[in-house]
Amino acid sequence: MTHDRASEQTTVASDQIQPWSEALEQLYSEFRKRSRAALKDYEVEDIHQARVSARKLLTLIQILDPDGETGLYRIIKKAQKRFGRVRDADVMIADFKKLRQSAKSEGQMEEAKLYKKMTKLEKSERDRQRKKLSRKLPKIINRKLDKRWQNFIEQELPDFVGQADVRSSLRMLKDDYRKRRHMYQVTADREGASSEQSLDALHQVRIAAKRFRYTAEAAAFALEAKQAEEAKHFKKVQKKLGDVNDRHVRIQIVEDYGAEALNTDEESWNLFRSRLDEQLKTALSEVGEL
Repeated sequence: MTHDRASEQTTVASDQIQPWSEALEQLYSEFRKRSRAALKDYEVEDIHQARVSARKLLTLIQILDPDGETGLYRIIKKAQKRFGRVRDADVMIADFKKLRQSAKSEGQMEEAKLYKKMTKLEKSERDRQRKKLSRKLPKIINRKLDKRWQNFIEQELPDFVGQADVRSSLRMLKDDYRKRRHMYQVTADREGASSEQSLDALHQVRIAAKRFRYTAEAAAFALEAKQAEEAKHFKKVQKKLGDVNDRHVRIQIVEDYGAEALNTDEESWNLFRSRLDEQLKTALSEVGEL
């Protein structure tokens, strides 16, 4: 009797395994391909896609293995962080170049010079992060990881799929989003929307929205149409809050370098900072309902 029940459970798991296996293998293949390409010449799109595929892999692994029994989440997360450091610098360089052109077109030549200096400083930071990536990534992503991955797919996946509950995971992520949204609203009412505390709380709302979106997208094969549709809403929220976060991070980077590193006088520095603050407030005013 017990044996028959166990056999039935195995059969059910086998029926469910294929979509999970296909999704995971496709993502892992993309992750490995982009990782190799990224190390070769640090192409911006390869770095970006390596990070994205890693994030999607992490999303599915977390649903299947929430307790981290396989150790795969921890390993791939390390790689994602390394790609993330380079990607963040790539994004800021492109951002500062765009802002420089905008400042020049508006006749803000002093501001354009400061953006040029910021671009140069960020390029130095990117070089540093690229060297770290080249040094550390081969220790993280290698044949040992490939072997561990294949064992997971071929031997362990059926048991994990049998225990996975995507809908429950999404409900928890939505609850987390609502809690973080409430915390932001309370903080913004108390401290003001542009305060550091409120901006940090809003960043947490963005993270929660991003988690829901990526989970719904990565595991769409296991969801009903209504739940998959919700990902579109969270994608819009993520984009709006991403614009705010980008401007906040821009200010933080500028502050970290400071007037001395930019070789500018106090008047130019204050004007520059005021413009950045205005850009942040504009993005905040466009957030609307969350």
